[in-house]
Amino acid sequence: MQDNGTEVTAAGIARLAGVGRAAVSNWRRRHADFPRPVGGTETSPSFALADIEAWLRAQGKLAEVPPRERVWQQLVGHPEGPVTALTHAGCVLLLVHERPNLWLDASAGSDERLAAMLPAALDQVLDARFGPAPERTVTTPIGPRLLPSVPLLRGAAELAAGPGARKAYEFLLGRHLDANPRQYTLTPEPLAELMAELAGPARTVLDPACGTGTLLRAATATATAATGPAAPRPGQELYGQDSDPALAALTALRLALSTDATVRIAAGDSLRADARTALRADAALCHPPFNERNWGHDELAYDARWEYGFPARTESELAWVQHALARVRDGGTVVVLMPPAAASRR
Repeated sequence: MQDNGTEVTAAGIARLAGVGRAAVSNWRRRHADFPRPVGGTETSPSFALADIEAWLRAQGKLAEVPPRERVWQQLVGHPEGPVTALTHAGCVLLLVHERPNLWLDASAGSDERLAAMLPAALDQVLDARFGPAPERTVTTPIGPRLLPSVPLLRGAAELAAGPGARKAYEFLLGRHLDANPRQYTLTPEPLAELMAELAGPARTVLDPACGTGTLLRAATATATAATGPAAPRPGQELYGQDSDPALAALTALRLALSTDATVRIAAGDSLRADARTALRADAALCHPPFNERNWGHDELAYDARWEYGFPARTESELAWVQHALARVRDGGTVVVLMPPAAASRR
């Protein structure tokens, strides 16, 4: 099976073979049959994953690629980028988790057949978890876009056969977050757990700047701990919004795989384009962006959310506090992470 254009860098080759990057540079100089670059730049070339695997195996430097490493290399080398690949993998893992027979039927034939059958199967599970297609952040990839992802999707499903779909997705998402530390603002797990405990068990929970969904996951764990995993309780509803549409989709998939709660994640800036104007949640948890000058001060001067006064341009955190307060019911709870400097402001 070909990897349909999946590429790997020198660092990826080193991980595959269990060596340092210097060894890969030596192989390129010493071996005339080392695969030629197919992409990247002169200083950071990329190579076809299938060619690299074949060369390493022929040289006796690779017995078999570990499944997790193979799937990861397919993800980072995806022609449309790792975020698209991770979204496609998350959709399939959700299908494997919730409708395994649909996956088994679709994956039984050729790659072309799988790419053609998957959209209809994915529509069923995505509609069930996130609502009808026009409303959900996670869109169904169409057949032609899925074909380059097929080796990755088969590998992700195989990866889920051991630890399960949830852990397989957590591994891939966690590794992506670790590989891009400057791209995402993460809430430490212990801090998220503390904030959820302060809010207490809640049926409807909102995070208007949800990021990777850590706070909403912690809220689910708090509700489960309060009632016990086997106790009957009304279904929890998780509402989130993030300004990055791609991250909103990844977070929706993460929450759907880790909980049975109703998951509704929207894309957009909650201050400027709030998707939850009618919501009155039991609790709101938020880790907003700090020290943001361009939060909408000029266009939101007369917004009804400023019940406690119009926040200054330099105090965006106070805008997020009042936004959260406006989206909880009377008697609801808001827990917002604030920068230390906020304690000393007038």
